[in-house]
Amino acid sequence: MRSMVLFASAVILHALSLPALAESVAPKYAVGLGIEASSGTFGTDSTSSYASVPLIVDWYPTDRLDFELTVPFLYQHTKNTGMAAIGGTAKSTARRTMGGQYVYTGGSATLASGGTVDDSVYGLGDVTLTSGYALIQDSDSTPLLRPTIYVKFPTADDTNGLGTGKFDAGPGLAVSKWLGNWQPFAEGRYIFQGASYNETGALNFVTVDSGVGYSWSERFMTLAYARFGSRLFDGMSAPLETRLKAVWRFGERTYTEAYALKGFSDGSPDYGGGVTIFREF
Repeated sequence: MRSMVLFASAVILHALSLPALAESVAPKYAVGLGIEASSGTFGTDSTSSYASVPLIVDWYPTDRLDFELTVPFLYQHTKNTGMAAIGGTAKSTARRTMGGQYVYTGGSATLASGGTVDDSVYGLGDVTLTSGYALIQDSDSTPLLRPTIYVKFPTADDTNGLGTGKFDAGPGLAVSKWLGNWQPFAEGRYIFQGASYNETGALNFVTVDSGVGYSWSERFMTLAYARFGSRLFDGMSAPLETRLKAVWRFGERTYTEAYALKGFSDGSPDYGGGVTIFREF
């Protein structure tokens, strides 16, 4: 875990040392590096602590079209013996036994077999690609309407409990509208899971973010929203959590995003948070 943090710090410092581009040139790319952590019992007697260092690459080929590639490096530690608790990304939280191990869709997991638990699991997670197109732009008379598409690639080691070893994909839709300094928004997504229902109990699911943002200035914005959805696996709870987020542009082409979360169901972590620094080019 220490090496992951040192690597993240080195990349962030290098990004901050790059010269800024002219303000008049719209950015075509952004590179971000973050550190995230969460912890929860997920309805068991064990507590799982989860950490991730996501590398994020954004590409804006036009003012309407965007792509985001996320490459997460994962670490998880479980404290207890007996059946394992699991933790994972807030975007895809699930709990299900499969061949003696708990698995996660798009997140980390911990291995359980014969009533014992591995103390730690780490490695590359599932790489995800998201794309969106602003079909309707935010204007005086219309909200922003942005269809999206999401794909999860099975790059994580499923034999070590870091993923399901299957592709996931699904369409989504984001809607938002600026009303003065306020911005109500909602984004939903329907995911088709590649994992088999007969083998793992995997279900196709819906995930939704809905809330409101407030722009304090051109450089600082805060958001409050709920994340909820349907069950990802048969026999598990649906996720439900609230999040507080801040976006601060502290440089001409450099900004940071930070968030904190509180879970309210066994399908979400008890608490968590993270920070990501982006550099635009």
